[in-house]
Amino acid sequence: MVQFPGFSPDDFDIFLIPDFHERMFRIRSRLRPKLAQLGDDIAPALLFSDHPLYPHTASHARRRVNPPNDTWVAFSRSPRGYKRFAHFEIGIDRHQVFVRFVVKPEGVDDKPHLLAYLRQAGADAFRLSDPEPIYWYRDDHGQSFQAISRLDDQAVATIADATAKKSRGFAVGMALARDQAVVASAQLVAKSINMITHLAPLYVHTVTSEPVASSHG
Repeated sequence: MVQFPGFSPDDFDIFLIPDFHERMFRIRSRLRPKLAQLGDDIAPALLFSDHPLYPHTASHARRRVNPPNDTWVAFSRSPRGYKRFAHFEIGIDRHQVFVRFVVKPEGVDDKPHLLAYLRQAGADAFRLSDPEPIYWYRDDHGQSFQAISRLDDQAVATIADATAKKSRGFAVGMALARDQAVVASAQLVAKSINMITHLAPLYVHTVTSEPVASSHG
């Protein structure tokens, strides 16, 4: 049985709250429970790898001054965290719900495998399809994007070189505008599963085959 009820307009407007403490309170009291429900609904259906994917809701525990402009639930092969590993994120910001495949700058366990795949496959690594447009993002927080359909071998080589820098992450994904009906209902569960499935080739070619049982994220 699906738990997730959908996101309301008030959920998106949380990111308009200027006060740090008030925004953090609303994120933790209103958005984190919904994202946890979304994660619990989706995780059992992510069956494209030979290991389970565990949901983790973002805590933003290190934030002290600037409130986050987005928040998410992540899915990784470690039950204890996600930042060190290639993972998927389903999140919300002021304008949209996003679904992304992500390797963060600290994703040292998987970044070398991702770089090897990008350099070997070139533009074929981005031969993904979905009814929603798919974008490569210049950083792992979804800034400065390009449609993957426009990326050729040279562009992917440039992306790989940039991703190799210690301070750079990698993200490819899609977005659903806040006014799309699907984000306001439990149908977002099935839609998100479908979107992750279309991004799954990047995950499958990046991760090792063995699950991680005890590493911190």
